[in-house]
Order: sequence, then structure tokens, then C-alpha cells
Amino acid sequence: MEQEVILSDGKPCRVRQLGLFDLDGVGPELPGPFTYTYTLLNGREIEEVYPLEQISIPPVPPDVPSEGLVEGTPNWHAMIEWQTYKAAVVYERFVRQPALSDYIEEVSAYIARQALDSEDIERLYTVEDWDAILEAALVPQLTIELLAQTFMDTFSAQFAGEQVFEALKHVIKGSGEYDALRIWEHQAMAKFGYGTEEGWAGLSLSERARKTASVALPELMKSLESDLQYKESLKQMNRGKK
Repeated sequence: MEQEVILSDGKPCRVRQLGLFDLDGVGPELPGPFTYTYTLLNGREIEEVYPLEQISIPPVPPDVPSEGLVEGTPNWHAMIEWQTYKAAVVYERFVRQPALSDYIEEVSAYIARQALDSEDIERLYTVEDWDAILEAALVPQLTIELLAQTFMDTFSAQFAGEQVFEALKHVIKGSGEYDALRIWEHQAMAKFGYGTEEGWAGLSLSERARKTASVALPELMKSLESDLQYKESLKQMNRGKK
């Protein structure tokens, strides 16, 4: 599929649309956000993403030597908070940002090669030129945020009074990792009879979200119910030991 856009030189440019999943695997692997771990009273360790972007006023270290701090005291907690913040800043500045710059450069070069003829690449002079190419070349991507909104708007879905993805944050995680969103979208393609990416990509983003949500929601609800039953059984076992 091709579209024609007008570049800043006033001349038309033919843009080939990439496949829906063409950018999967393109570019270096991006490091995830900075995370930290804390331990609950029951000994369970919890890993959380550090909310660096939400911190408007950085924490301040206590005005005492770290060697003299006693674990559990307010000054000790203040020192831990400051050290965690400092580590997150260093990680963002020297790990994530350079990796993101490399990723953007490599992916941009790939898009240009796949979507444009070589002579047209030389005509990209302005940000507006590149924006026009991206809009024509890329199929809008389904996101977790859009899927979560679709759960609420289309299916009025919630679990124990929480939005589904918020409830999932409390689920005990296993050791396996995979791109669940991609799997759900492929499952939806198969369920609704879309044998090719092109046919599926031709749907509006909201329609793809609704169809994917209809596949993912029962699976997620089953996981939430199983997790709840498991936690209840643990409570009963603990009560029986007392």
C-alpha cells in the first residue's frame, strides 16, 4: 500500500506503508526503566519501577555521616531514598538516554529505507517532512493504555473495584516473560479470520482495540481469579498453622 505526501520542496513523494509488525526486532534492545526492590514484613520482595519523572522536588540526604546511620531510623530511610534517586538519575542519563538515541537513529534509518526510494530520502529537510513520512508509513500501534481504556469503555471491566491492569499489579508474577499485547493481537487476528497483517491493519485502531480486548479480557480475568483463589488458600493454610 502506498500514499503520496507533499514534502517541503513542494513536490510529491510516494511512501510505502510498512507492515503492522515490521518494526518488531528492529534496532538495539532498549533497557527498561530503573527499578528498585523493597522487602515486605512477611519477607516477600517487591520490585517497582522508580517514578523518576513524577519527582518534582528531589530528595535530600540527611546531614549525618552514612557510617553512623541506624537501620530503620528516619535518617536511614532518608539516605536510602536519596541514594535510590541518585542511582535512578545516573541510570536514566548514562544508560537509557544513550540507548534511546541509538534506537531512534537505527529505526529511523530502517523506516526511510523501507518506505522511500533512495532519491526521496535526500529530500527530507524538515521535521514536518519526517512527520508526514511517519504518518503515511506506519500503522498506528495498539497500546496497553488503549486496551485498558477499551476494557472500561466497551466492556465496563473491573476486578475487585479496580481497573483490570491495576488489579494485575497485585498478581504474583512468574519467571516467564513475553509480549502479551502482541500475542493477544495475533490471537484476535486468527479468531476474527484475518489471515494477513494487511487486512488487520486496515481496521481502525479503535476496532482493533475492541477485537483484541474481547480476546484478552477473559484470559486476564481468569488469571486474576486464579491468583485470588491462591492467596485465599495461603491465608487458610496460615490460619491453620496458628
